[in-house]
Formats: sequence, C-alpha cells, structure tokens
Amino acid sequence: MKTILSIQSAVTAGFVGNSVAGPVLTALGHHPMMIDTVQLAAHLGYGKRAGGAIPAPIINDVLCELSTLIAPAHIDSVITGYLGHADQIDPITTFLDEWEKQEDSLYILDPVLGDGGRLYVTPELADGLVSDLLPKADIITPNQFELFYLANHEQPDGGASDSSAHQTAQLLIDQHGLQAVIATGVVTASGVGDLLVTREGGTDWHPAQAGARNVAGGGDLLTALLAGHLTSGQDIHSAFQTACHQAQTILAASPTSRDLALLESLSVICP
Repeated sequence: MKTILSIQSAVTAGFVGNSVAGPVLTALGHHPMMIDTVQLAAHLGYGKRAGGAIPAPIINDVLCELSTLIAPAHIDSVITGYLGHADQIDPITTFLDEWEKQEDSLYILDPVLGDGGRLYVTPELADGLVSDLLPKADIITPNQFELFYLANHEQPDGGASDSSAHQTAQLLIDQHGLQAVIATGVVTASGVGDLLVTREGGTDWHPAQAGARNVAGGGDLLTALLAGHLTSGQDIHSAFQTACHQAQTILAASPTSRDLALLESLSVICP
C-alpha cells in the first residue's frame, strides 16, 4: 500500500475531485490522503452552487502540520486538481518545494482551468497555476482546451490535428521538464481519444470507447486511475492504457452526463 496526497475539490452529492479520488485510490489498494480546495453540495451540473472555497490559511495550516506528522518519504505521490482560489497556490507550492526533495517523488498536475474554448477559473488562478505549479509537475493531464492554453497556443478551429496536439505536448515537456503529457478528449480527424507524449518522444493513443460519453468528473477519474497505477509501479505506457480503458468503461456505464457510475463500477478497477 502506497500513500497518495490528493489536493482538489470535493462534493457531498455526486463524484468529482476528491469524491472520485478517494474511492478509486482505495479500490486500487492505496491510502488516499485528501485535502479539499472547495466543498460544495454538488458540482455545477446540478444547477446550483452551494458551498465555496476553503480559505488558503486553512490549507496552509493542514499542509504545514502534515509535514510534521508524516515524513515526506511516506507520501509517495501527489495529485493536484481543481483549486478554489489563486491564493491556494502558494501553500501548495511551499509544500511541494520540500516534498519534491525526496527521490522518486511523483507529482501529477491536473490543470483544471476550462473547457469548450473558455476558462472557468479566474485569470489570476490560471496564471498562478502556469507560473508556479506547472514547472513543478512531473506529469500533467489537461483536456484539449487546457493543453493549448498552457502552451499559449490557439486551439485549431474544428479541433486539433494529430500533429498539432503532439507538437504542443512536446513543447510543454521541453519548456517545463515534464516526464509526460496526457491530453484527454483530443478531437482529431481520425476520431476522439486520449494522447500520451513522453519526454523520450514516445507516443500512445487510446481511442474513445464506443458508448463512452463526456461525464462530469471523467477527467478526475482518469487522473486518479493514472496516479494509482503509476504509484503501484506500472510504466507510463501501461498505466496510460489501463487507466484509459478503465475510465472509459466507467464512463460508458454512467447513465447520464451528470454523474459517474462510480461505486457500482469499482469492480472494474480492483486489482
């Protein structure tokens, strides 16, 4: 059993952020430690926003105390996802600065910024993520919009070509010293799927499964699965293919786009 620290949103009803990561990482045999950046009654797909961001001083206090309670080497991997406010970035960055001094640390950044051609976080938060968190990441898992946004590139009209998505991912790897980029929901002339590009220049493609749909929390699901498999010791290509297959199986089993059929599908991912 390995320990994975997950810093992202949480909801009481439904499945996004830590409400996905907790069950998934537990099912994979890991110990999830979760710090919530926002606490909402449900995600915005339910039509209302009830709740809000956790104040940055609280996140700072929790991370500082965690550093005294648990030796850095006892945290094997870190995930960050949706952040509630730009001032949450500073305590996360301070924690990562100390934690990443250990060997074999793995930080996966899910840069939850927007979709469909627009940001749904503040420009200040987006700028802070790019300037402070992106350079510390080993692997990032952007959607297609976020992939081009992080590289400060315009997304091609009508989606991305195979070459433009690959070239943009490789540019981010070269600029920020990433081990890999996994771009999700990439739309190309040959279809929709997920793209892996590694530092060594290796690529992999996983086409969307028939029946899979865009469901709230789907990106959080893939990131949690990827983190779990990599922390278990799988190589990046095997972890990518396994995580994509499992995520798309759960997406296909979800009856609506509002919520993942997560709990009833955990048998799909149990080792």
